[in-house]
Amino acid sequence: MKKFFLLFATALFSTFSMAQNFKKQAKSVDSLFGQYVDGKKSGISIMVISDGRKLYNRSFGYADIGNLGKANSSTNYRIASVTKSFTAMALLMLRDQGKLSLDDKLSSFFPNLPAFASKITVKQLINHTSGLMGYGDARTKEPLKDIDVLHLIEKQDSTRFTPGSRFSYSNSAYVLLGLIVKQVSGLMLDEFVRKHIFLPLEMKGSTFNNLAGKIPNRAYGYNLRDGKLLLEDQSNASYLQGDGGIYSSINDFYFWDQALYTDKLVKRQTLEEIFRPSSQEAPGINYGYGWYIEERYGTRRIFHSGGTTGFSSYYVRYPEKKFSIVVFANQDEGLALEPIVNAIERIYLLGENSEK
Repeated sequence: MKKFFLLFATALFSTFSMAQNFKKQAKSVDSLFGQYVDGKKSGISIMVISDGRKLYNRSFGYADIGNLGKANSSTNYRIASVTKSFTAMALLMLRDQGKLSLDDKLSSFFPNLPAFASKITVKQLINHTSGLMGYGDARTKEPLKDIDVLHLIEKQDSTRFTPGSRFSYSNSAYVLLGLIVKQVSGLMLDEFVRKHIFLPLEMKGSTFNNLAGKIPNRAYGYNLRDGKLLLEDQSNASYLQGDGGIYSSINDFYFWDQALYTDKLVKRQTLEEIFRPSSQEAPGINYGYGWYIEERYGTRRIFHSGGTTGFSSYYVRYPEKKFSIVVFANQDEGLALEPIVNAIERIYLLGENSEK
């Protein structure tokens, strides 16, 4: 009996110590967001996940400054290029269903493209080695749709470099990947992702941007201009789907994060392929299928960031540690998320104390 009570007391003390440590870590993370305490600030939402447990889940500032709508864990932010991991997942799901091959040529889906399309594969679109020109210089007052990007590329006569020869980050490639999903599945990318990813994972609030403006619990975008925070919510490229069109919350992203440890969406072999280096942006910084891959703290670090008019996002995973950080904000210019994420990593993975 004495041995039992000794074991019980030891377990109780261990649990108490762990709880105290979590409180200290949360307090250290809180200190990173002191600027949000006073005044009408844009919003930011942060979630830290360890082995399925939400260690930190807090929001600061406003999702809608004009109406004093505070940000919370259900606030939907436009996650910009973090969308690319969903687009890549959709392509791999279709590949596993036998509906396409990563070696298929771009010209097989869009025969009206110039001759260079016959040298670009789906895989090269996914890993940013296609060499496609960008759509960013398109001069139009009307919002671009995905099909408009295809037509812009139809008018180009060359690529930046020989497809497959090097890395060059390409939003155009991911817009075309979204159109390939439509060609193969019969569903627009937003419909495919909603049916095959959002609904199965119970990401109930997540959606794609749309011209009707019907986004539940949405944040409005802001940017810092000449010392003033101004409402800057959309641009002519804001409604493109494949490269950055998703709105989501940190609450919904918890389900996405946890699904990436399982075979809920694709078989584990495919997950391993998704997170395996497929191209290299720079020494030590690789790209898989919709994810950057590097090593930090002696283990794999898988991540993607996003920035667009009025919004920024950063999502990082340490799969071997089952540790993740999600940070969404409704501000781009004047806000840098990477230093915040780096500080959170040091608090939880290195035990640093960032309190001032």
